[in-house]
Amino acid sequence: MHIGGGPNDARTKEPIASSVAPHFDEFRGCWAQVETATHGGDFGVDLLIEAGGGKSTASNPRTTLKPDAFKECVMDVFRAVDFQKPRFGKTMVSYSLRFDPQ
Repeated sequence: MHIGGGPNDARTKEPIASSVAPHFDEFRGCWAQVETATHGGDFGVDLLIEAGGGKSTASNPRTTLKPDAFKECVMDVFRAVDFQKPRFGKTMVSYSLRFDPQ
């Protein structure tokens, strides 16, 4: 996770990380849609979180995993996250997930 224009310390990242963490099972559920689930991959997204928290604007998804249904599933989960109030007001975050087959 990288916070644009702000400190990238644990204290600043905590409200974002703790908002996303409860949704990890939903992200794992998206894995069922991957065409070739024999090797993992990364998924990156930019999240614009308003000063008061709440739903983010998720944009610029980045992944080589296919099909598009997987990408849309992950984006839908990010859009559903109710973010805590960021520490320094309106915040742009680059967030990445690594998906590994089990």
